[in-house]
Amino acid sequence: MSPLDEALTLALAFALVYNNALVVLGPSAWGGVQPDRALILATASEIAGTFLSPMSPLKFSPSEYLAALLFYAAFTAARISLPISVFLYSLRGLTATSLALWFGTPALAFTVGYFAARLVRPSLALGYVVLFAVSFMFGANNIAFVDKDVYVVAAIFLGNYLGLRFSRWIVKLYAFSFSGAVSASASAAALAALGIAFGIPMSFTLLIYSTLLGSAASRRMRIIRPADFIKALASITSALLLAYATSIVLGRA
Repeated sequence: MSPLDEALTLALAFALVYNNALVVLGPSAWGGVQPDRALILATASEIAGTFLSPMSPLKFSPSEYLAALLFYAAFTAARISLPISVFLYSLRGLTATSLALWFGTPALAFTVGYFAARLVRPSLALGYVVLFAVSFMFGANNIAFVDKDVYVVAAIFLGNYLGLRFSRWIVKLYAFSFSGAVSASASAAALAALGIAFGIPMSFTLLIYSTLLGSAASRRMRIIRPADFIKALASITSALLLAYATSIVLGRA
């Protein structure tokens, strides 16, 4: 891998981890698990998941890496989370399995969130276990898909560190609760196993939001705005369309 390719993959890995820290790590850290401990646990778990994952990174051209970063920056400026791994996977073509996973699992996550809110009583110990599980699965399903080089450790730490610091504002904005964070993270970890089984990266943001909507429906309270769930779902569709357009521009379609 050339130095340019390495730099671009590290940048993508950082973006993946940073986004995940905002939506997954932050609510657990600021809601119950202590931030410093959460940072150490999440970082170590993601590193372990990345290097123990059966998934292998797909190789892309510098133009494709750059397109992913540019689209990520544009969507972030619009406050929409672009699923980078979904975009990259789609550059290599779509399958019925990938579409079923991306658009079918939100309903499962909603159901899990609904019943978890009614049946599960979150504790601090459970919070640590779930944070380990979701972080490990994120590393195994998303980070490993992008980069498994030893230098990715730096991107994982930096993404978690900066994402955790900024996530405090996100938590206040969306009124995350610790119980909601635990159930959402557990749901994302479980459903990510399906992605690993089929070698397909999942959108953790969409799974988290779907679970939170289920929790909100169960408790009849506002945990997250439905509009943000719709944005997350639309971002999947946008990633597919942008991947197709990118393939045409680069002469790969």
